[in-house]
Amino acid sequence: MAEVAIIGSGAVGVACAGSVLRQGLASRLVFYDRKGERALGEALDFQHAGPLLPDCAVEGRPLTEATPADVAVIAAGRPPEAGADRMTVIDGNLEVAGEVAETLAAAVPRVAIVISNPVDVLTEFFTRAWGPRGVNVFGTGTSLDSWRLRELLAARLRVHPGSVHAWVIGEHGMSAVFPFSVARVGPFPLRDFADRRGRGLDEAAIAEEVRRAGPRVHELKGSTSSAIALTAARLAAHVVREHGAIVPVSVRVDEGLCASLPAELGPDGAGPALMPELEEAELTAWERSLDVLRDPTARIDGH
Repeated sequence: MAEVAIIGSGAVGVACAGSVLRQGLASRLVFYDRKGERALGEALDFQHAGPLLPDCAVEGRPLTEATPADVAVIAAGRPPEAGADRMTVIDGNLEVAGEVAETLAAAVPRVAIVISNPVDVLTEFFTRAWGPRGVNVFGTGTSLDSWRLRELLAARLRVHPGSVHAWVIGEHGMSAVFPFSVARVGPFPLRDFADRRGRGLDEAAIAEEVRRAGPRVHELKGSTSSAIALTAARLAAHVVREHGAIVPVSVRVDEGLCASLPAELGPDGAGPALMPELEEAELTAWERSLDVLRDPTARIDGH
C-alpha cells in the first residue's frame, strides 16, 4: 500500500483526500499546507471518522516538514473566479508552485499528479523542476473531460458509459480537441453506431457542452471539487494498484510543453504519450491547441 501526500488543504485537496481514503488507496495519507494548523485540522477531521473508513494513518503537517511520498497530489493554489479563464491564475499559481517545488526539494515524491490550474502549464513547471530528479509528473489534464464526454455520449445513445471509448486531448480548456473519428461504442465506430441507432450526433454541440461543463459547475457552486477529486483518485488507483489503464493525462508532448494525450498508467506513473491517428481537421485542432498553450507556458521562465 502507498503513502499519498495531498499538497494543499483547500476544498479540492480535501475532496481528493476523501476520495483516496474511501477507496482504500493509501496506508498513510498526509495533508501538507503552508498553514500547518489547517493541514492538521483536516487530518484530525478524517481521523475522527477512522472507524468508518478503510484502515489508513492520516496526518497533517506544514509544508516545511514534508517527507517523500509514493504519490503526491498537487492541489495547491487558487482557483479562477467564477466565469474566468483558467489562465487568469497563472502567475499566482506559478509562484505557489515554485514555493512547493523548493520546499519539497529534499522530499520529492516518486509520482506527482498535478491538479492546480492551469493544469498543463503547472504540469510542465513540475516536469522541469522534478523530472530531472526522477519524479514522474503528470497532470489530470483532459481525463475528467473524457469521462464527461463518455457520459454524455452514453446518454445520447442510451448505452452504458463503460461501452463508450472516447477521448478528449490537447489543452484542458476551451481549445480541447475531440477526436470523434477514433471514438467507439463497443466494437463499432461511434458514428456508425449512432447511425445504426438512428440517433444523429451534433459533434460540435457535444464538444461545446463538455467544454462548458466545468465552468457551469463553477458558476453554480463557486468551485469544482467533487468530480476532479474522484478523477485524481482514479488516476492514483492506476498508479497504486490498477495498472495498465490508458487514460488521457497531461504529459510532455513537445519540447517544453505539456498537454493531454492517452498514456498508460502504472506503478512508475504515466508512460509516454500515445498519439492517435487523427483526421486532418482534428490534427489541425491539435496543433492549434498546442499553440494556445505556448505563450502561457513560456511564462514559467519568469518564475
